[in-house]
Amino acid sequence: MRLVKYILTFIIFLVIGFTLFMPKSNIYYKVEDILQKQGIVIDNEEIQDNLLDLKILHPVIYYQGLDVARASIITFRPMLVLNTLKVEDIELLGVAKNLNIDINRLSATHSILKPFYIKLNANGSFGLAKGYVDLKNRLIHIDIVEPKNINPIRNFLKKGEKGWYYESNF
Repeated sequence: MRLVKYILTFIIFLVIGFTLFMPKSNIYYKVEDILQKQGIVIDNEEIQDNLLDLKILHPVIYYQGLDVARASIITFRPMLVLNTLKVEDIELLGVAKNLNIDINRLSATHSILKPFYIKLNANGSFGLAKGYVDLKNRLIHIDIVEPKNINPIRNFLKKGEKGWYYESNF
C-alpha cells in the first residue's frame, strides 16, 4: 500500500513540475512558426512568461500581409490535461474594421479527453457566442446564443432552429 502511495505522490509532483516549468515561450515560438506557414503573423508583441501562463501583450495579427486585428492581451495557460487561450479586447483593423464589431473576450479550451475538439466562447457587440472547432472533420461551428447587434455579420451567419450560427470547413 505504501508503494502505491509513493508512486501516486511521485506522479502528482511530476505533473505539477511539468506544468510549472514547461517552456511556455518556446511553445509560443513554435506555434508562431506554424502560423507563419499559414500566412498568419503575430507582430509587435511583448511576452511575459509567468509560472502558470504566458501573456502576450498588445499583439498585432496579420493575415497574408494585411493587418487584421489587435488585442490588448492574449493569455495562454498550458496544463497537461486542459489548455486554455484567452484573448481580450480585440480591435479589428484594415478591411475587417468595416464590420464594425467589438470583441471583448474570446476563449478557446482544449482537453486531452477530446483531442480533436476545441471549445470556443466569445463575447462582443454581436452578443454571446459559443462553438467548437472539430479538428478531425475540419469544421468550425459557432452559435450566437444571445444575439445583440448581428447586422454587421448577418451575411456570414445562417438561420437555424436554435437561432443564428456560423459554420465553415477549413
